[in-house]
Amino acid sequence: MSLLDEIRSRANQPTVPPRQDVLQQTPVTSTPKEDEHIDVATTESGQQPISGSELKRLEELLASFPEIASRVPVRLEAPIKQEIDELCNREKVTIETLIEAFYVTCKDKESVMRQVIKEAKKRLKSRKEVGNIRSSLTKLNNLTKNKK
Repeated sequence: MSLLDEIRSRANQPTVPPRQDVLQQTPVTSTPKEDEHIDVATTESGQQPISGSELKRLEELLASFPEIASRVPVRLEAPIKQEIDELCNREKVTIETLIEAFYVTCKDKESVMRQVIKEAKKRLKSRKEVGNIRSSLTKLNNLTKNKK
């Protein structure tokens, strides 16, 4: 078979027809509990698509939950980050939900919140000092490079 014949035969190979996926909602009688989730899956042949009222109910259910803000990059001390990661893995929660829970728990306890803020200010002062030291080191290194 020539190269041209081979190319022509490839062009005529059968293709798979496009799959028609439609979202399907399984009946949910109440708000999902802690370890449950709403099962929205693609339908297979013979199943009915989601009705307009079902879609509206899902949108209302979603609106009843708090809005989630965009991600916040957080830099942590390495040993603390490791401990938090271990805690989150053990308890099967995310760092974001853990931070939310810490805040929600502390905000109603004035003495605990004062203690947390005091620790935060102490850590901020330390980080600023480290930043100033790093800046000074960079400036000194740049000055010594220029003299060589």
